[in-house]
Amino acid sequence: MRHYRASVYVLCVCLFLTLILAGYSLWQRYQPLEFTCKANFVQHHADEKLYVSLTYRISKDSGMLSMNGRSITNGANKFNRKIFFNIEKRNKVYHLHSVNNVVFPDETVNNSWLEKYEPLFFVYPKKDIYVKILEQQNSYLFIFSTLPAYVCHKQKIL
Repeated sequence: MRHYRASVYVLCVCLFLTLILAGYSLWQRYQPLEFTCKANFVQHHADEKLYVSLTYRISKDSGMLSMNGRSITNGANKFNRKIFFNIEKRNKVYHLHSVNNVVFPDETVNNSWLEKYEPLFFVYPKKDIYVKILEQQNSYLFIFSTLPAYVCHKQKIL
């Protein structure tokens, strides 16, 4: 009888710990992302090549994107802006909605030039973009539609 009670007690403790771990796992899965990362890449277009640098700072339901770069084809064309946005997670896809786009004085291109090469979310406020963000070992993979777009390397949060 004594062994039976001990077995029931151990079983109850194990079940309780399993429920706690399962609950924590579910809670972690639905927590919003919080991270800072940086991506540098070259975009190839029919009439233009662009060097682009993106730094994302994402904190729960909002974020900031620092986007700067230049034309490799015409070095005088430079862009430098910060995009503030809200984030809403829908299943495994993140809906980003730009709230404010700040253009810095050293930018030498106009919006109509930039919109030929970048999604409207990066150019104008009140625009949307949908992205899958998959966490990897030391980076995040950004996927637009079904195409992997770039790898954003983790940065230390300051």
